[in-house]
Amino acid sequence: MPQDLNISLTSSGPSPSIQDCDPGDKITWTNNTGVSVDAFTLPTCVSPQTDPAPIAAGDTTRKYTVNNGTNGEYGYSYDIPSPKEGALNGTIDVS
Repeated sequence: MPQDLNISLTSSGPSPSIQDCDPGDKITWTNNTGVSVDAFTLPTCVSPQTDPAPIAAGDTTRKYTVNNGTNGEYGYSYDIPSPKEGALNGTIDVS
């Protein structure tokens, strides 16, 4: 049965940094950085491939569905303007 999963975006990286999931699961990301996320690169295993940025502090993205036939690990990244850490990265592990 598909699950609803949430990943917290923080200024030190996503929590969890690796999210285990199955095809059909729904994923959202919540911005807990305290500032707006100004760039977000979705993992290619989800649809729709619609960039959610900017994500205001405290906001949660729409639900993204993990696609069928996408077993493996998929990276994603996001940027925050301050303090500028560079890209912060996470992984979706589809099994």
